Amino acid sequence: MRGSALLVLAAACLLTATGAGSAAGWQQQDEGTSVETDDGQFEIGVWIEVDVPGASAPAPNPANPSRPPCYFQQGDSTELNAWLDNGYVVDPNPDEVYVFKLCETDDDTRLVTFWVYRPALPQGPPPPTFMETTRLRNEAWGRLAIPEPTALTAPAEIAVVQLPTYVWVSAADRTPVSETVATSLDGHELTLTATASPRRLGFLRIDMGDGNTLWCDADDVVAFDHSRDPLNQPSNCFHYYRHSSVRRPDLRYQVALTAFWEISVVCVFDGGPCTNPPPAVPTQALAALPHPIGVVEIQALASPG
Repeated sequence: MRGSALLVLAAACLLTATGAGSAAGWQQQDEGTSVETDDGQFEIGVWIEVDVPGASAPAPNPANPSRPPCYFQQGDSTELNAWLDNGYVVDPNPDEVYVFKLCETDDDTRLVTFWVYRPALPQGPPPPTFMETTRLRNEAWGRLAIPEPTALTAPAEIAVVQLPTYVWVSAADRTPVSETVATSLDGHELTLTATASPRRLGFLRIDMGDGNTLWCDADDVVAFDHSRDPLNQPSNCFHYYRHSSVRRPDLRYQVALTAFWEISVVCVFDGGPCTNPPPAVPTQALAALPHPIGVVEIQALASPG
């Protein structure tokens, strides 16, 4: 047995009793023990030491003091179970390594003590720091091409009081966008993806120019369908003007639209989620250029009868 091949690790030894024995009968020790082998001396004090019930090391033989009555041997769980008696067995575990203390008697060689360790699992790479994930988040965030909105209305230029005026943005102005940034840390891959999506509730805030503000959810921002009746549209983003714009500058109301985008960030390190994810990105607000719209009143003559 080569002492250099032994790792100094602590582990649990799982014992199963059959027959008359009991696992509680095993006496586990963790006292420091120095073992002399053919390759020199090594310490096994931090291993789990188990004394075999009913077995003890014989006293040295005064007639032959140069020959020690006990020696040490390395083996696996199969070899250990071959040495055990009294109904005790050890559950097989290919990852465990054992050291046996074997003692010779007049008529037999017996196992009196053994030590066990379970090798530690290989440690993974150190996780990226909070500063590293935040730096990548800022880089991906900075690359996001969130579209600047353009306010669209129906009617496009001249609206009529007491009839709905619809407001929306184009499909391109409400399509999610993503950016991914990747880097290598000591041969391990760190990727961060930032995705901007229209805020589901309260996507558009629209100042209609007459003192009224309209809030529209993302699902309600639908383009006006010219093939349908103006009073039967799929959109719920509309406003009724009550007064004409005749007293406004340029005879028009200025429709001011702001779109709100939520940013989600996904951080992945070596195929799994980052343990030091970056902070959340605040909601982004993008304003459209003012959209002028005139509002008129329709005068009608009514005759009795």
